[in-house]
Amino acid sequence: MKIHDIVWSEQIIEGKDVIRIIKHPAMQRIKNIWISAYGYLFDMKRNATRYDHSLGVYLLLRHFGASKEEQVAGLIHDVSHTALSHVSTYALQGKYTGTEFHELEQEKFIFESGLGSLLSDLGYNPSELLHSEKYSFLENNLPDICADRLDYALRDSLHLQILSKQQVDFVLENLKIINKEFIFKNADAAFTYSFAFYLLNLMHYGSPAEAHFNNDFGELIKYAVKKGVLHEKDWFSDDVKVINRLKVSSDKKIKKWLSSYNNKLAVYEDRKNPTKVFPKKIRIVDPKVKIGNKIKRLTEISEVYSKIINDYKKTHKEHKLPVTIFYKD
Repeated sequence: MKIHDIVWSEQIIEGKDVIRIIKHPAMQRIKNIWISAYGYLFDMKRNATRYDHSLGVYLLLRHFGASKEEQVAGLIHDVSHTALSHVSTYALQGKYTGTEFHELEQEKFIFESGLGSLLSDLGYNPSELLHSEKYSFLENNLPDICADRLDYALRDSLHLQILSKQQVDFVLENLKIINKEFIFKNADAAFTYSFAFYLLNLMHYGSPAEAHFNNDFGELIKYAVKKGVLHEKDWFSDDVKVINRLKVSSDKKIKKWLSSYNNKLAVYEDRKNPTKVFPKKIRIVDPKVKIGNKIKRLTEISEVYSKIINDYKKTHKEHKLPVTIFYKD
């Protein structure tokens, strides 16, 4: 099976088991679920799907010699993502509480979709594969880096032109595994990745526009469910189907709501006179770097990065994002 990936270029996937998993309808579904519903469907910039990301995590784990089991865990780690990605968390939970909605539904989805049966037939324990804390390469806690965090940041950085392909290659070439951790070989590569991650968090992941969209679109979804335009099963379809259901609705409020996402909308951080305050998910990486015989955090060896992170922390002590929302004339 030949694929072309924005991060890994042309790759060959040979394992029959892996190919069967990739071709399963549960995996194919996430081809139409974008990492950021706002970033692609409305902002039209972040053209990375959950499918792209899942294959990217698999390829990264394969490249660095993770076990076959951990590679498969990485491949399926996002398979239960709902349509519109994180919007469902705001629509169904009201706000981000530390656990995403799709994570709560993960095991149920795996088995109801039939993917669990396939994994069992291939000799895997589906329930075990979902315990990401078992797999230190796949997932770990901030400020450390992992396959999941590396892939989505490098992928988004390419789509948004924050990093060039040469810079992404430089980051990957200067990573190595030491004591079951991703460690950078030098400070330059660590800074290239970490500063890109900082910019992504500042300008996109934690931006006022994306926070407004996730919350506001979550309210639209709740309204559409209340009016019977959307149903619970729609969450496990995909972005295209859900958006099309909203677009063809005869409900005037839904039509007006959808039309409000236009180029006259302006949202900016405002700590003096905000019109709304959103919960903010703060993400900062501080990867480990091998310097001689020692391993240190990037903030310990880079004064520039240390200042960037400390300044950011000072202005984001609370997980709150006060914003002003208005429409330009």
